[in-house]
Amino acid sequence: MLSSCGKSLPGTHTQVQKDEEDIGSIHIWGRNVFMGYLNDEESTQEKIDLHGWLHTGDLGFLDTDEFLCHGQRRGCHHTPGEKINPNPIEERVKRHVPIARSCWWARMPPTCVPCSLRTLGSLGTHVLTSEAITFCRKLKSQSTRLSDIVDDGDPVIMEFIRQGIDAVNAEVTSDCANIVQWAILDKDFSMAGGQLGDLLLLRHHSAKMYEDESESFNAAS
Repeated sequence: MLSSCGKSLPGTHTQVQKDEEDIGSIHIWGRNVFMGYLNDEESTQEKIDLHGWLHTGDLGFLDTDEFLCHGQRRGCHHTPGEKINPNPIEERVKRHVPIARSCWWARMPPTCVPCSLRTLGSLGTHVLTSEAITFCRKLKSQSTRLSDIVDDGDPVIMEFIRQGIDAVNAEVTSDCANIVQWAILDKDFSMAGGQLGDLLLLRHHSAKMYEDESESFNAAS
């Protein structure tokens, strides 16, 4: 399966401890796992449990053929009295808003979610992908370019996204995880733009990046 990391090698095992829908924490076991941190038993016990499973800190799932599909690296935001994992919230946004390609749940405050849409950006254009255009047509929208939505404020698509954000908020189990504001960006996230890479490091960077723009974000209902 080309979109996966492959299967476990002979003599090794992979398991996923599900904690959010079908996605969960990836644990691996085998001779390929490191024995521990030198002279640091406390850190070793944090990474390797009593049964020898290494807790990688990554999220993913095993498909029906036991291929490992890697998701995002676990990262938590600390809010007053609560620790929020943003990954499930971001996955819900993409599920309820299928034309969204990427998004960040950012604790600024207020809690903001900048999103990028599915475009042919890799070809140097802001034209929506054929799948996104087809979806727009189902909603009776004539948008074909990102500018139709971002600059012209396509009311059909904007209302659909607003309803999608409301649906995400209806599923969260804590008020601290509610999305307060959201925005559709005029370009996709990228490595060069500083939004992609090690998520544990870049969440804070991206939150700062959009902090000045947050006043123009749309308010969730």
